[in-house]
Amino acid sequence: MRRWMFILSLVFIAGCASESTEAPEPEQAPVEESTEEAPSDTAPEQESTEPEGDVSTGATESIVEQLEAPWSIAKTDDGWLISERGGTIAVIDADGNLDRQPVVLEEDVLEIGEGGLLGLALTADFATSRQLYAYHTYGTPGNVQNRVVELTWDGERFEETAVLLDEIPGAQFHNGGRLLLDGDVLWVTTGDALVPELAQDETSIAGKVLRVPLSGEGEPTDWIYSSGHRNPQGLTKIEDTLYASEHGASGHDEVNILEEGNNYGWPLIEADQARDGLETPWFEVGETSWAPSGIVADDRYVYVATLRGNRLVAIDRESREVIPLVEDKGRIRDVWLEDDGLYYITNNTDGRGNPGSGDDQLYRLTIE
Repeated sequence: MRRWMFILSLVFIAGCASESTEAPEPEQAPVEESTEEAPSDTAPEQESTEPEGDVSTGATESIVEQLEAPWSIAKTDDGWLISERGGTIAVIDADGNLDRQPVVLEEDVLEIGEGGLLGLALTADFATSRQLYAYHTYGTPGNVQNRVVELTWDGERFEETAVLLDEIPGAQFHNGGRLLLDGDVLWVTTGDALVPELAQDETSIAGKVLRVPLSGEGEPTDWIYSSGHRNPQGLTKIEDTLYASEHGASGHDEVNILEEGNNYGWPLIEADQARDGLETPWFEVGETSWAPSGIVADDRYVYVATLRGNRLVAIDRESREVIPLVEDKGRIRDVWLEDDGLYYITNNTDGRGNPGSGDDQLYRLTIE
């Protein structure tokens, strides 16, 4: 009898132990684990693509080296301005000489996770006014926010001269940050600040694309153009078509054609899922993440810089065929189209890449 009691006790104990190890783990915040979060020695495998489009590329040249976690490209009449996430702007002249200059702000740049000094957009009269707009993270690690400010450049430093928008919800990840100047309005992308439900909250400007009048007329929620965005980091407009790229939760990154008042679904749907009143993407990458960032477009293609994808690609605007253009420079953060060239910046020094000699760099790819 004692022997049977002993065996039954062992069975009971084993059962309890098994149940405790099977207990579900606490839910964690949805950070960029599938896109930007983890450094990788190699890019994820990509499905092979046989290009059928007529895009043709020529030589690649390095314009400047030794950039520090660059984020946004802006072209001037005689060179380039490139934001660096730590809070400086790289001023590059026509000969490729780099002068790293400070940005003086009322609220210091908070470099945290994906946050820091992000998007830039030059005013139409920049050549004479020396004014531009910048998006940056600020606050404390326990209270992360973002703001959009006007800067004025005196040739030696950039100084804040006005605030267009502040108290944009922020976090270690999902800050959005892309700017696009369009006449008398400034387009601004914001992330969901790691609180997915904010993307569906009409009283919050998180997880949105904003159409901000330079006059400042109205309230921030009046400027919501589209909602349901997770972490949009690319924005471009050609004629009347506005494209935005954004990161998915686990693969399924998107490029959307934005229309006023539309809801692009996050976190209720993503990829090819459908629900009444919500938009499915114009293009989605599938299960293997690209982590798309800056984008530009011409009359035939949308060009997409990818971080985890380690590629610069062209997406045919009609067929949506994907044509790889660059695959050997590592993480690519932003792209700029100028005449017969595509200019792009690598982002291998941001803590997630594998920097090579000279990284990070601004490159020019000839389009033939």
